[in-house]
Amino acid sequence: MTDDEAFPTYYEYALAHRCSTCGAGPGTVCDAPAKNQALQKLDDAQAWAGNNPRDHDPLHRLHTTRQDAGSRHRARDIGKAPWPEDRVPGQRYDTLGQVRKSRAVR
Repeated sequence: MTDDEAFPTYYEYALAHRCSTCGAGPGTVCDAPAKNQALQKLDDAQAWAGNNPRDHDPLHRLHTTRQDAGSRHRARDIGKAPWPEDRVPGQRYDTLGQVRKSRAVR
């Protein structure tokens, strides 16, 4: 069983955290106008060249600090899981459903 089968995607891990840059809560996309504008420019260039817009990785719409938090969380889950050959097919080894609440926001 591979890590892709036993763990959610990097995007799901990132989305499980609050963004320290824009304050977007868990489960909501970052308020990142500069990132959205950059992706729109790419789409405009594709349209100008007569091509269809490309599909963008949803991670690109999240702030880097949030991506890093999700990546660290995923790496911890993978590190705590059994070796790939000892994993049970179909079983998940993530803690996304068990994320502890951080200190209350004042």
